[in-house]
Order: sequence, then C-alpha cells, then structure tokens
Amino acid sequence: MTIKAIIFDMDGVLIDSEPVWKQAGIDIFNAEGIPVTYDDMLALTGIPSLGIVKAVYEKYQRSPVPVAEMAQRLNDHAISLILAQKPLIDGVQETLQKLTALGYKLAVASASPRILLEEITQSCGIDQYFSYLSSATELSHNKPHPAVWLHAAEMLGVEATECIGIEDSVVGMVSVKAASMKCIVVPGVLGSDDPRWALADIKLATLREIDETVIGKLDSI
Repeated sequence: MTIKAIIFDMDGVLIDSEPVWKQAGIDIFNAEGIPVTYDDMLALTGIPSLGIVKAVYEKYQRSPVPVAEMAQRLNDHAISLILAQKPLIDGVQETLQKLTALGYKLAVASASPRILLEEITQSCGIDQYFSYLSSATELSHNKPHPAVWLHAAEMLGVEATECIGIEDSVVGMVSVKAASMKCIVVPGVLGSDDPRWALADIKLATLREIDETVIGKLDSI
C-alpha cells in the first residue's frame, strides 16, 4: 500500500495549544466556583470540550451552567487565547513545506471547532498547505471515534489505509488506529515514556524527523 496523504491533529501537533486549553479550563471553571487544577486538565488532554465539562462536573459534583453552554465558553476562551498567542510549534512550517514538495496530500483532523482550525492556520500562515480541515464537532462522533480521520480521508479522495495520522495524545492515537491508518505519535515531554505509545507505528521526538525514510518504513508495514 502506498501512502498518499498525511493528516495532522491540530492541538499539540501543529500548535502548542495544550497549555492554553488547560489555562482556559482553569479560568472558566474557577470563575463558576469549581476549583479545577492544572492536574485536572492534564488528565483530560485530548478529550473534546463536552467531555471535559462532563468529567469536571462529575468529579466536583457541581453543574452551575448547562454542559453545552460551558463547553462553548471553554471553546471561545481557548480560541481567543490561542489566536492572541499564535503558538505554532517549531518545525511545523518546514515540515509542511517538505511533505508538500514530496507530493503528499495534507489535511487536519481535529476535535476542535472549525473556526479555530481556519483562523489558526490562516493566522500562522500554514493554511495553504492543507487541502481539507476536518472538525469532529461537525460529525456525529468525536475522538476517540475514528470519524474525523475517515472524513478527512474521504474529502482528500484517498483510502484510510493510504493515510498517516499524526497525534500527540493517547486518545488521538486510539482514534487514528481505529480508522485503520498508520500512526505517528509526537508526544510532549511529559508522558513521553507512557507504555501506551506502543500502539502507534512510530514515535518521534519532533515533527522535523518526518521524512521519506520514516514514511517508507510505514509504507512497508
């Protein structure tokens, strides 16, 4: 099978937004008197906003605002912080240039809202590299369900088995593998030794390591 497309998660892979999402969660929950901590948010890495709100409400046995409304507040606050900071991860620009030059189709598959995907790729100057932005918020299921990856492949006009999915979270990795795609994980420093990364096909330290040799290895699996 020949790899034809490479699909990227957004948060933690293209932009260093995970710290921003954690701060956004702390801000909005604390504002309603729920003492959410950094460790609480760290444990929910990779979980969509609705799931985060439900988990926090269950843990603290408080629900001062309807779940959907609180999730929207979290999204809105995080988006405003991310757009202000534009935290593009080092090496992203050159990696996208390299993969485009090699002829691969590129897309994003994210649990985040489309407005964030569109605005952050545009504001960071990387929107021209992507043929499609797939947002799970527009589909019937979010990660760890594979729908967002399968939708991205469909919109690119390729089979799922012809794709590589790139993730930084365990939840995301599970969704890539459920989509029958090859999976590269680029975990953060914290948790990089998690034994669950064994589910991925390849684990890298940085996006810069993705090249023809790495893709060739995945092609032969």
